[in-house]
Amino acid sequence: MRRPVTALIALGAAFGIGATALAQSGDDRLSIDLQNGCLNHARVTMLIEPPSGKSIDALSVYANGREVLDLTGLSGDARMTVRLTSPRGRVTVRGELAGGENFSRSRDYRPCAPAPPPRPAPQRTTRPEPEPTLSGGGEG
Repeated sequence: MRRPVTALIALGAAFGIGATALAQSGDDRLSIDLQNGCLNHARVTMLIEPPSGKSIDALSVYANGREVLDLTGLSGDARMTVRLTSPRGRVTVRGELAGGENFSRSRDYRPCAPAPPPRPAPQRTTRPEPEPTLSGGGEG
């Protein structure tokens, strides 16, 4: 009776270790997460995650065609904020992974639509006072 229980515990432990190793292995793809949607301000936030076990040899960020950031030798994740001259423009990320693989990603941004103006509160209309009726007259 002890053998099946021992085998079951050993099998469960092996699956647990395998799941832990799989979870720790990470993703083997480059991830470039640029802020979505429209902009209320002229700032764009981005997160760049290299594949597990690799580093980014070179990374350049462009705002409206102008280089605003140039980094080399990144071994981990990079989170950054880029400032545009207005809430409209294009942000481009270009780089090279260790091993020579090139990557690039761009996104165009526009200003968010302004909120509709608040509706004015309804005004109570009052009826104008009727003009007094003139009467009388006659000889005179």
